[in-house]
Amino acid sequence: MLLQVTDLAVTLPTAQGRLPALRGVSFTLDRAGALGLVGESGCGKSLTALALMGLLPDGAEVSGSIVFDGRELTALDDDAMSALRGERIGMVFQEPMTALNPVHRIGDQIAESLRLHKQLDANAARAEALRLLERVHLPQARARLDAWPHQLSGGQRQRVVIAIALACAPDLLIADEPTTALDATVQREVLDLLDELKRDSAMALLLISHNLDVMAARVQRLAVMYGGQIVESGP
Repeated sequence: MLLQVTDLAVTLPTAQGRLPALRGVSFTLDRAGALGLVGESGCGKSLTALALMGLLPDGAEVSGSIVFDGRELTALDDDAMSALRGERIGMVFQEPMTALNPVHRIGDQIAESLRLHKQLDANAARAEALRLLERVHLPQARARLDAWPHQLSGGQRQRVVIAIALACAPDLLIADEPTTALDATVQREVLDLLDELKRDSAMALLLISHNLDVMAARVQRLAVMYGGQIVESGP
């Protein structure tokens, strides 16, 4: 088992006091497995992903357990979590335009994690960034290395975000509604790409969506969230 979440609870500060945003969330994910987390907007799906990544908003209080490959993540400090993020756990964020930094070129954004986690020099990191763009089937990959995010379409930006998440070959990829704001054809291309990359690298996938049709075709197990809780789960 790669990931075990037990009784995860998150409260957030509000003007009316602390709000219980997650309430006793529990699930498991095997190595190379695929789990879908589905539910309506506001039910806590994305907050669960942020809790796994250690990226909760300021003032959030966490209880319960998140065990990743035998390590209790809730007990780790910021430096230890930073070492895991990107290298062992990758994340595809919901909106590719806001996930990319508009003032840095595409190649530099992919190379950043390679230089940080793999200690590659600039030339080696750029070469690996090109390989990653080719791996996610980005057209004209070499030319795109020096492009700015606003010069790419939504589907192309999402491929770049996936390339960044995969840069260090993580054991777990969290994909938070990776097809938001994409048309139907591009949605299928992105989901097919995630399936292909998962098969090739044997990584585990936590796919978050509100689309049951997507889940039916892409994951092995499904957990349904409502009101900050998992209310149903099964194959």
